[in-house]
Amino acid sequence: MLLIVCCSFALAISSAALFPEVGLAGIFSSAPIGSNVPDDATLLAQRQTELGNGINNVFDVAEPAPGIALAPAERVPRQKFGVVGAFPLGLKDLDALVYPSATRTQKEALVEGIQFFTTPHLAVEGAGPIANQQMCLGCHLSSAEATPNSRVVRDVSNVSRAARSTPTNFKFTALDPATGGGRPADNLDAINNTGRTAAFTTFGDYNPAQNIFDPLDGVARGGLSPRLGGFVQHTRFSLPECLPERIPTIAEDPNLPNIDPVTKLSSLGFRRGVVEFAGPPYIGRGLMEAIPSNDIRRFEDEGSDSQSIASSLNNAGIFACTGDCITGKTNTIPTPSGTAISAGSAFTGGVGRFGLRANGAEILQFVAGGLQGEVGFTSILNRNEPTDSPTNVGRPGCVDPYPNTLESHLSVPLSERNFLRMTAPPEFGDTLLAVLNNPTRSRSPQSPEGQVKRGAELFGIDLVAFSNRMIPGRFPAGGDSRDPNAINRTDSMVSCASCHIPVQRTGQSPAATTRDGAIVAQHLSYKWAPIFSDLLLHNVPQIDAERWASLPRDPLVVNRKYQPTLSREQGASTAVGRSFATFDIPRNLAGDVFSNVQGTAFGDEFRTAPLMGLGRMGAPFLHDARVYLSRLTVNSNPAGTVFTNSEVTNAPLVVRTLDDAIRAAIELHDLPAPDNSRTPNVPGAGCPVPPGGAVGNISYGSSPADVICPPYNSEVSRTHRSDAKEVIRRYRSLSPADQQAMIEFLKEL
Repeated sequence: MLLIVCCSFALAISSAALFPEVGLAGIFSSAPIGSNVPDDATLLAQRQTELGNGINNVFDVAEPAPGIALAPAERVPRQKFGVVGAFPLGLKDLDALVYPSATRTQKEALVEGIQFFTTPHLAVEGAGPIANQQMCLGCHLSSAEATPNSRVVRDVSNVSRAARSTPTNFKFTALDPATGGGRPADNLDAINNTGRTAAFTTFGDYNPAQNIFDPLDGVARGGLSPRLGGFVQHTRFSLPECLPERIPTIAEDPNLPNIDPVTKLSSLGFRRGVVEFAGPPYIGRGLMEAIPSNDIRRFEDEGSDSQSIASSLNNAGIFACTGDCITGKTNTIPTPSGTAISAGSAFTGGVGRFGLRANGAEILQFVAGGLQGEVGFTSILNRNEPTDSPTNVGRPGCVDPYPNTLESHLSVPLSERNFLRMTAPPEFGDTLLAVLNNPTRSRSPQSPEGQVKRGAELFGIDLVAFSNRMIPGRFPAGGDSRDPNAINRTDSMVSCASCHIPVQRTGQSPAATTRDGAIVAQHLSYKWAPIFSDLLLHNVPQIDAERWASLPRDPLVVNRKYQPTLSREQGASTAVGRSFATFDIPRNLAGDVFSNVQGTAFGDEFRTAPLMGLGRMGAPFLHDARVYLSRLTVNSNPAGTVFTNSEVTNAPLVVRTLDDAIRAAIELHDLPAPDNSRTPNVPGAGCPVPPGGAVGNISYGSSPADVICPPYNSEVSRTHRSDAKEVIRRYRSLSPADQQAMIEFLKEL
């Protein structure tokens, strides 16, 4: 089976690589990829128009003018969404992905993009030698590992996620002593071998006192950065003569002399960081690009929870917050230089909205990063080859076949951008649609519609406002005087909607003022979009022992007994009472590795993930796909952690169904609850403290439960629990039936 590691989504390349002030002739390889229609000169001029002077640019989207009518964004019929043929994909497959009213002419303009995204490429084309995969699709193969479930798509495309079957064992991937290189994570044995995932590994050195990340690329910090092949570990190459790259050792890194055994900081103030990132489903990105910048800023309340929303489930005494404890901030991306803009190598600054840390303000930044950093093709957008690793410098045969030339026409990344812009959300599930068609009707709590309605209300949604903005023709001509984001501001209950904002409006799409407007603008401008994200940065749960370690935690097997739930998913009831050798999911989410555009983000901050298509595409979840659900390991080594509700505290959770995966993803929004009298006495229950309080290279100290499951009134709880701590406390106080209702609602997205 094909396994190609790494992906295109997270490499937000910097604007430092400048295109020389010369004409375009003579700078391309002998056979650059792409149609060159429109030609490079035309598209370069378009880029300069888009970026303006760097401050005034088309990506700083204005609010709709008064009187402009908004309409629901179109959605692809649910059973059709993502159902495509074998790759490479083409025109015939676009019907399953793009806005239903797209014309044939509009779809034909996307063909170059979808074909490049899904076609394997060879070194002879320019893919390499520094590359991670043969195609962009390599980081979107999760659907091929889907477990039997009629809800979830099984065909792979850009709406699939990065695949994961097990944790990664960095003892094997970081360094192969036999070769001096590293190893790709392509083996299902995660104890005695690498483990298997399509998440990719990033590394570098972080200085917390100065909030500076050194990507170890030989360029950053004014050239002071050591040239050690960072910030991505490339482990798959188009040239067989190349070795997978290793992660540089501490001893060979001049940033890391004399490391303090407690703080893990060197005498120069740096510590090593290694973090995996996983490709998300590319759904609704064109809508996200068209959200007015001020609408995103409007939800900021950094350092306070001043925008808290009323909740009948609030308990202000536990965390001493005035409301929901949630704060948020935009990631402000620096304005590019005029030189970079004129050269074609710049990406816009301003309000970040794309990437796991909102470290990009436009889609093209990530398309270009994947093109160059993952597949290995240079272009006008970034002509620099990825940084050479010491692993392969001077290695015979591991040589770029097209050095110092450009290997791709601009038509490739710009067509791919439009393809991603035009990938629409799926239609909601039938049960949610039935609720939205009559949102005020009472339903039996045990009925499917009753469960989904209850789950949406617990989430914090005003169902009437949501219905008015999602169902065509329902919005009253004179307005509805309800919250424009469809948040229930009278009683947001659990208040997930405080961050996962159900509805965002769009202004005029950035594409509208360019030639791309005829292709995409009508589908993206002036819409109500079910983004389910505020696109802001929020603090995530932290465990210092894991965050500060020089390598991620070794895989840990914990035997857990499957607990009864109210899930109706296939495989849930038959698993009750059985024990499984689960791979324990680490509960720290913070990590101090950044792309070249860090912006104003810190390592304990991530952007709220959009939830479009969650129930149609399924697991894995979180930034590194750690909550995995794979048919290859669901019966042998599934993921595992603990969960809490009104009846149990830290009961075993084995991820064998989509319900389990969603439950685990919700749980991981914060550190576990402290154990109490409701903690069951069954295998795998209780605060997930490793045996002896340590795992391989990581020790949790003399009182590990106090750092993994800190008491709510402790200082560790105050500083290391997440922004979502009160929201998750409310969720954990719910009955099993109410928690299941929330899961049933989420599966309808």
